[in-house]
Amino acid sequence: MSQPARWLWGLIPLALLWGAGNLGLDAAIERDVGERAVQAVAAVAGKTPGARPVLAQVDGRDVTIGGEVLSTDGATKAMAQLRAEFGVRRALGGLSQVVAQKPYSWFASRQAEIVTLGGFVPDLDTAAAGLAAAAAAFPGMRIDDRQSVAFGAPDGFAAMAKAMLAELPKLASGRIALDDGRFCIEGKAVSPEAFQALSAISAQPPQPGFRAVTCDLEPPTVSPYRWSAERAAAGEVVLQGFYPNEDAHKQILATLQRAFGAAVPVRDGLKPGTGAPSAFLEKTARAIGDLARLREGRAELTGDVYTLSGKGPDSHDACQALRLQIAQMDGPDSVAQVAIDCPPPPPAPPPTPVIVPLPDIPGLILNDVLPKASAPSAATAQAPPPAPPPAPVPLDWSATLADGHLGLKGGLPGEAVRSGILAAARRFFGEASIQDGSSVEPALRSDLDIPAATAFALEALSKLKVGSVTLRDKAFAIAGQAADAASLMALRQLLAAAPAGLSVPTLPESVLVRPYGLALSADRTGLRLSGYVPDEATRTALAALVADSPLKGRLDDATEVVPGAPAGFAAAARTAMTDLLRLDLGSASVEDDRVAIRGLTCRELIKSEIETSGATGLPPGFKSDVAIALRQTGCVVDPPASCQNDLDGLTRSNPVLFGQGTSAVALDATTEKVVSEAVAILKKCPGSPVTIEGHANRDGERGGFDNMHLSLRRAMRVRDEIARRGIDPAQLTVKAYGSARPLLPHEAREAKAMNRRVQFTVAK
Repeated sequence: MSQPARWLWGLIPLALLWGAGNLGLDAAIERDVGERAVQAVAAVAGKTPGARPVLAQVDGRDVTIGGEVLSTDGATKAMAQLRAEFGVRRALGGLSQVVAQKPYSWFASRQAEIVTLGGFVPDLDTAAAGLAAAAAAFPGMRIDDRQSVAFGAPDGFAAMAKAMLAELPKLASGRIALDDGRFCIEGKAVSPEAFQALSAISAQPPQPGFRAVTCDLEPPTVSPYRWSAERAAAGEVVLQGFYPNEDAHKQILATLQRAFGAAVPVRDGLKPGTGAPSAFLEKTARAIGDLARLREGRAELTGDVYTLSGKGPDSHDACQALRLQIAQMDGPDSVAQVAIDCPPPPPAPPPTPVIVPLPDIPGLILNDVLPKASAPSAATAQAPPPAPPPAPVPLDWSATLADGHLGLKGGLPGEAVRSGILAAARRFFGEASIQDGSSVEPALRSDLDIPAATAFALEALSKLKVGSVTLRDKAFAIAGQAADAASLMALRQLLAAAPAGLSVPTLPESVLVRPYGLALSADRTGLRLSGYVPDEATRTALAALVADSPLKGRLDDATEVVPGAPAGFAAAARTAMTDLLRLDLGSASVEDDRVAIRGLTCRELIKSEIETSGATGLPPGFKSDVAIALRQTGCVVDPPASCQNDLDGLTRSNPVLFGQGTSAVALDATTEKVVSEAVAILKKCPGSPVTIEGHANRDGERGGFDNMHLSLRRAMRVRDEIARRGIDPAQLTVKAYGSARPLLPHEAREAKAMNRRVQFTVAK
């Protein structure tokens, strides 16, 4: 008997099984269609490392495809192939041509106990290989992997990244970066050898097609800082220890060659290292000069302590004079130990015979002993009376030193004094050629001890590299150029110990230090000064410039106050420091009447301003050598640096703000546009301090117009407008420069427009 109710209940599980089977079958079919769709695209368009991967989404038999391929032609052919694929009813979506990442950058950095990998790599395998290499090179350190895959890597990029990563352990802290075909190594090396190896890589890249760009790579800091030069009996000079930079290294070798001659063999064992004591080059120059006067010996610097030992000149007198001169050169940085072996003094001359008078013996008749005097002849009786003695002649003697030649001139009381002066000249001036133009003047009369006075004058002249000394009666005069401050100090001390009776100035204005130089260097760690400043006022003014800059509190001042600077030197030094402080990193020097500036900046406006400053902003008579380059790596592209770039672009494209030749600061159309765009840019960098700088050309100055005040009011008007449109006034400050910071020389054709501007500087 049929029971439909019961068998209908049996259909329910069958239906469920059938539905589940169909669902599972549809999922398998869709998965198969999707896989075949991706394979079809790859077969036609190929796989492009770094491109967005091709993905397929299947709905029934409809396939939506997406991703990137190498070319538009490949994308078109791949879509056609996909539509012809079995099981595909419709091909939706589309493929796009991959766009190369520009710039293509990658970096590896080491800070404290963290290694960071970042930037772009061509594929995941390269990223994984870099991560594994970093883990192997820095066991136990945390590796922060921020690498991402992107298309557009230049040829050899992966191999170059691998080679650079292998060099990262040579940095105690720092960063190695690739940027398209450029690379940069910056930071502090772990050892002098590591610094030299990294420098060699910059000169000879391990991968063809890549070139190094200038970066801030430093040798390690050394303490205590040691340097030594040793002269062997055979004549070889051996250098050991450290030098702060390559320029200093070259100067040391040049000083050595001048002191010993090009024929003397030199074994250079110096290594790079920072942390040199103040006036390092002056101290090494003195040490080399002292060593050159020894037959053999060793001069050494350990921090600020200088020691000298060895065998002195063959002559006892010359050796004793060298000892005395070295002792007189000691200043605040005193010689800790001097051990110069001198020959024994020459034997004393035989004693002069003593005539003993005859005793008074009674009965002794001298006529019986001595011959009788003959009577005077007629000729003798008629001889004329002796001539009166000649009039006394005052002392007038001089010595001149120039180009390694010593000239002597003037009258001397006798040949013995003349011979003594020649011996003193050879003692103080070594191998210098001596031209003796002095003469014997028997009538010369002086209350001075002439041998002591002339020896004193020659010793004073030996402190100069070029100059003259004179003795006129009891007055002493000196003029010329000292090589450095140490020589000037030695001269000052010598003049204070002049022989009795001689009138000597304390330190005449006629003695100058030449070259007179100041060296400046700046980077993210601070600003360093060395060399000379004319007075404390100049030193204070330079320190004030640093205190008003981002390097505030990071000034290392090793300058010495030395009088006699060239006219305008202080003003030139202030200009050089002002320009240097605006660079990301660089160096400057002021030597006599020349100013040199080298450095890097991320801002083209700063480059133009400093180049123009070097050409037109120095005191009269000064010459400039300025070479500023735009950084090719190390410029941050994220806010607030991106705001700075946009604001600089705004200034370059709209240099003219406000009406020309008027004191009014009403907004015109150009100014209104610039203010609006500046507000839009600053909203991307909320809270970043911004200085609004007012600049002017020189129009109106000849008629007494106050361009400084006008540029200030223009900057204030821009600030007020920006604040009124929503930017926090607390982050805005103003500064006026008038015509002091032109972008172009004021005489240039476009100067009127380019120099009349409002400029923005975002604090780093």
